[in-house]
Amino acid sequence: MILSMVLIWSLVAILGAVTYRRRRGLFGEALRFARTQAIVVLPRMPMALIAAGFLAELMPEEQISGWIGSDSGFLGVLIAAGLGAIVPSGPIISFPVAIALMHLGAGVPQLVTFLTAWSLFGVQRTLMWEAPLMGWSFVSRRMTVSIPAPFVAALVAMAIGAVFQVTN
Repeated sequence: MILSMVLIWSLVAILGAVTYRRRRGLFGEALRFARTQAIVVLPRMPMALIAAGFLAELMPEEQISGWIGSDSGFLGVLIAAGLGAIVPSGPIISFPVAIALMHLGAGVPQLVTFLTAWSLFGVQRTLMWEAPLMGWSFVSRRMTVSIPAPFVAALVAMAIGAVFQVTN
């Protein structure tokens, strides 16, 4: 986490220096744009983190393997896709949730579906970033073309498991 933060801040510093060197007016415009976006985004972030914590604690441990276990079939894949879409978090929360699901008996294709759906359809990301910045017209088109992806990923994960004789 510290490495990624250092990388991000280094990138910000480099881009800021390049912007400042090209035209100083652009640097001020960039800072005003960043302030406007921060006003939109910052109030939403604490609520998303708190909701992710509640969600992780509320997972019904005894039912996870039944819902999204390796024997849950297409219904398990469908549940995993829905769960991935509604997990309100970034990777710092979603991957620990995926690990918890794995330890609670989730199947590999279902976990692949969960993470694919999370990366493509994250509700909080859509509401905080994509819709305000890109508009609902873009969001609806992107989501429509992305719908098959989690299910294709599950099929590929099942095929890989079958070819390599991997259980779960």
